This record gives sequence, C-alpha cells and structure tokens, in this order.
Amino acid sequence: MSSVSKINHLPDELLALIFATGLRDLLSEAHHRLLALICGVCRHWRDVAIGASELWTTIYVPWEGHIPVVQAFLERSKGRLIDLEITELDSVVLAHKVAEITAPHISRARTLKMILPDLNIYNVFTNAYCSFSATNLTSFSIHLTNDIWRLREQPPLFANANSLCHFRTQGDFINVVPSRASLTTLELINYSPTLADIQNLFDGSPCLESLILHGFYRSGPLDRTNEDNATPIIITAPTSLKSLAVSLYDSHSNGTSCDCILGSLCIPNLEYLEVVGTIILNIDLNVHFRELPKLQTLRIQCCPITLADQFFISLKELRRLELVDMLPELDIRHITGTSQGDSPSSSSPSFPHLSSVFFSTKREYTESPYQLLQLAERCVAAGCPRFTLEVEKGRSEEILNTIASCIQDGRVCIRESNCSDGLIKSHGHLFWDLDEEEIEDEEMDDWEPEWEIDDDGWDEEEDDDDVFEFD
Repeated sequence: MSSVSKINHLPDELLALIFATGLRDLLSEAHHRLLALICGVCRHWRDVAIGASELWTTIYVPWEGHIPVVQAFLERSKGRLIDLEITELDSVVLAHKVAEITAPHISRARTLKMILPDLNIYNVFTNAYCSFSATNLTSFSIHLTNDIWRLREQPPLFANANSLCHFRTQGDFINVVPSRASLTTLELINYSPTLADIQNLFDGSPCLESLILHGFYRSGPLDRTNEDNATPIIITAPTSLKSLAVSLYDSHSNGTSCDCILGSLCIPNLEYLEVVGTIILNIDLNVHFRELPKLQTLRIQCCPITLADQFFISLKELRRLELVDMLPELDIRHITGTSQGDSPSSSSPSFPHLSSVFFSTKREYTESPYQLLQLAERCVAAGCPRFTLEVEKGRSEEILNTIASCIQDGRVCIRESNCSDGLIKSHGHLFWDLDEEEIEDEEMDDWEPEWEIDDDGWDEEEDDDDVFEFD
C-alpha cells in the first residue's frame, strides 16, 4: 500500500488539518503553490482540500495569470475571513479586473496588503472599493512604489473600516482610511509632518499604543512657538501611547535645538523608545525626547552619543537598555554620567531600576563592555538583585572570558544574545520594509506545478481540468 493510500485512511478532518499545518508558516505567495501540489496528488486529496474552506483564506494577487486562481480562492473560502495581498499590478486594465473580483469580498478581509505602482492604479481600487465597508479589516498596509514623495490628499479607500487596529503606509497617504479611531499601531514611512499634522494624527487616533516612524525627516524649519504669547507649542500624545520608534536619516540637532516636531511632543506614558540613526548623524536625544518619567526600555541603534547629551539622567524608571550597532569607542560614561575614578559604591547609579543591558558593535570591542560592567556593579551595589550584561553572539570566547573574569559580584552575569528585533526591523529600507524573503531562483509567472503523478489508480487524463477551476 502506497504512503498516499495509507494517509487516505485518515478521517477527512484530520487530513485537512495536516494540509492546514503545512500552510501555516508559508508566505502568502506560496499558499497556492502548495495547494496546487496537494490537489494534484489524487482525487481524494483534491476533494478534501476543496471542501476545507479554511485552506483557501490566504489570497495572493501578483499577476494577470492568477485571476482564475484568485477567483477559486475567493469561492472556496466560503465566506470565511480572508488575508489578501495585491501586488505587481502594472496596468490599469489588470487593476480593473482585480478590483472587480475582490471588491465584493472586502467586507471579509481580515488583513489587506497592497503594493501598487502609482496613483492611477490606486484610483482604480478607490472607485471599486469606496462603496464597500471593510468591517472586519484589522490590519492594512498600502504602499505606492513610484509616487514616494509628497502626495496630495487622497479619498478614503473604503466606506468604513471601524475595526482597523494596525495601519502602515507612507506619511502623506495617512488619510486613505476613513477613520483611525480604533488604531492601536500606526507605521508611517517618509513622514515629514507639520505641527498641525501631528496634532491631527493624535486627535484622530485616541487609542494609539505604538507609533513607528520609518525614515522620519524634516522638510523645513517649523515655527514651534505660539503666535499669541511666543510660548513653545507642546503637543500631547494620547495617554494610551506606550511605544515610539523613529528612524532618522538626516541631521536632527545643532546641539541645543532642532527644527522638527519631535521636540514639541509630550508623551507622558511612554514606556518604550527606539531611535535608529547612522554613525554620521548628530542626534541629540535630549533635544528631541524630554520628560519621559515612565520609560522602561530604551533601544538606541547606530547613534553617536556625546557628553553634552543630558537625556539619560532623567530616565529614573529605566529597566532595560539596548545599544545596538554602536561605535566601539562609545564612552558609556556619556550615558551613566559617571567619571573615571568613581567606584561602584561611591554614589547612587544613574538608573536605579536598570537590570539589563545589551551591547553590540560591528567593529572590535574597546572599553565599552568594561564600562558597562562597571555600570552593572554600581546597580547591584545599589540594590539590584541581578544584573544581566548581554553581548551579541559571534564574539570570540576569549573576549567573553576576559570580560567575565572582571566580574567581582555574583549578582552580575554576562551572556551572549542575538537581541530581539526592534520595531524598526529593517533599517535602510526607508520606503518599505522588505522583511519577507524574495524568491530569487524562479519567477512566479514561470512556475508551473508538475502533475505527472499516477497514484491510487487516478488517471490524470480522466480529469484534465486545472486544480483551481470549479467542477
């Protein structure tokens, strides 16, 4: 008895569960390929797969030849919530076809990702979708690959999307959703707001918990003073905002002030801050981020830090510090505010609650890890029950042993760590986070499944319909 015949003795429900498990961790573009293979094994597998609507809920639209496949997925998902990805539409004619067949199902969309070439293609979808309500949409990302700079305000894509929690787009495309009232996470790419823009953003997103700004930049100087009495303008974020991540790619400070909106923000409940820069940029953190009394985690990536930056001395609730891809000559005393002759017990630590530090550099270590070790000793001397110093994996064992040999307090430990990614996952992709693997060895439109399978007595010649066509 063949392996396929043995598997066919399983209940249909269990066989469908096996198929679903195989699909679980695949990228969206791989779902149709695996399902094509499953349906091509034998008639029984095909019947089980077609009858299991949960297998057909991830729908990928990359090119014109997939229109019949998309139609099959939409039909076989049988009213279930769907995850829809639309990309690589290079013609208005094709966009019209895709918009026409997907528009009636937008109310079923749970997640929607659109990568479109330009406004002409976007307008096709707007005309098709604008009368439909995306009532179940919780995650939406949209990106225009060619119109990457200033875009005029566009009409909303849907009639409503009242369940939307996560929204990712270019900064000037923020108004393509009819409402942001339910948003908890907002990611903006190439965002250069005015004070009025950021005020409107906060006013329209009262439940916002995480704000992620990829490639934040300044378009010009801002008037940050009140016209009536010349007092500085302060914009208060929603009390729900707990996480802020910003990647910068131009200089943001002259040492005492900066013409960007970051210095005008008041985020009293912020618990997580992530700043990504480059080693050549001057980013004075104290100018941009002030009065963060509840900050517990600070992640700084590839940012120079100078003695003049007084930002760190105010972080009395800091629990974890992540210093990622830093210059090896970073003087940790610029962060801790200590001097070279200070002993661990000479004074209270700058961070009374700090218990964990991660440090990495793309070059050779110098004094930074040893200075962090001194910081750890100061923290445990002040009452910290256990302090963990993490360095990135891949360093020589000799270096780790040398640092470990300097530990004089058993409450301090050093270990290797990869350090989890921050909210800015792919610094360098300023216009879009290309965090999914690209298929390099073959093009999707050149791939065809092999159907030369003769098993279980099923002769493919008896049923030569495409596996995605309906009976």
